[in-house]
Amino acid sequence: MQKGREDPIGALEAFSQVLSLNPDDIVALIHSYDALMAMGDFQAAREQLSRASALVPDDFRVLQRQLDQRCGMKLVLGKEGKQTKKLIASVLRQAPHAAEAYKSLAYYHLYRGDWAQGVGVLAEFAEQHPNHPSAWYYYGQCLFHTGEYQAAAEMMLKAYRLYPNDCEIYRALCKILPLAGRLEELQPLLEEMLERFPERWSVWATVGRVLVESFQEIERGCSVSAKGMQLQPQLADAWFRHGRVLALALKHQEAIATLEKGWQFLSAEGGYLQSVPAAVWLGESYQGLGNDGISRKWWEEACVRSQKLKSFNSATADYWQGRALEGLGDTLGAIAAYRTALNQQLFYPARGEVKEALTRLQGMVRKKSRA
Repeated sequence: MQKGREDPIGALEAFSQVLSLNPDDIVALIHSYDALMAMGDFQAAREQLSRASALVPDDFRVLQRQLDQRCGMKLVLGKEGKQTKKLIASVLRQAPHAAEAYKSLAYYHLYRGDWAQGVGVLAEFAEQHPNHPSAWYYYGQCLFHTGEYQAAAEMMLKAYRLYPNDCEIYRALCKILPLAGRLEELQPLLEEMLERFPERWSVWATVGRVLVESFQEIERGCSVSAKGMQLQPQLADAWFRHGRVLALALKHQEAIATLEKGWQFLSAEGGYLQSVPAAVWLGESYQGLGNDGISRKWWEEACVRSQKLKSFNSATADYWQGRALEGLGDTLGAIAAYRTALNQQLFYPARGEVKEALTRLQGMVRKKSRA
């Protein structure tokens, strides 16, 4: 029940009770892993996944989560890469017609830098399974992550037409259609999304952001986004996401109050997946109010926390470190972090943003050297 409502705190409490009675309950271990990941505590999540793997090393659900983790950690080359490929072969044997298995194979190629091969895996799978919405969903996601926004929109709309009851498909369309310049197709989907999934806090946050960022419906967007925070008042990420919407609406004072409130709900482990972006956003909002001293404090915090994030996803960590260093005025440091992120196969749309930032920053360095 908590999982369907996007209540990772309640879910974690429920599954922790199950595990206190039966530490080897595989379902509880898997769901507690998912809840911990939703809360950004990837270190604690890894421990649960390791326990599950030790108990059922060939379980499809466990292998899928291991593969997501290993690819994000870029364990796709050399000896570790061979182990990752071995796990992929196992899931393909177990479920030769499962879209999730081919998604793992595709992203294995993407993280190795073989983008065309990765996209090709999912293109072929979708063609062979034309009535499988997950096939088109993963194909659309892969195209999106490689910067093919128009093609991604087409594939994700195919997934939507096949199965218009999947929250993740709606969420993907909210990301893809604005970048594909297809807002007229997105607007009715936003209302559908709120009607179909009113209990999910992230849906309200997502729609609120789209209304502010893409449609310039500032007041309604902020109001819609706030509903997500009301649904999960103790979840740090709900506060962070609403704070970001307020910042995009240039309501920096409210954004700061909201982001700092979310900071109070971070777990002792740090919740680095959410706290690194939040620290960058706080730096930007304080800068927006002209408070350079406190903005520096938050950007420095983001730099420290991004180091912790590297063990989970190095490309994402380097991207946020670059954002923070750019805020601190460390041009050369930001350039180095951004270049590293690109070399680590940072995906679009962040990749496009980084390329633009590099062009701008390198131009500044050249201009300074000529002065």
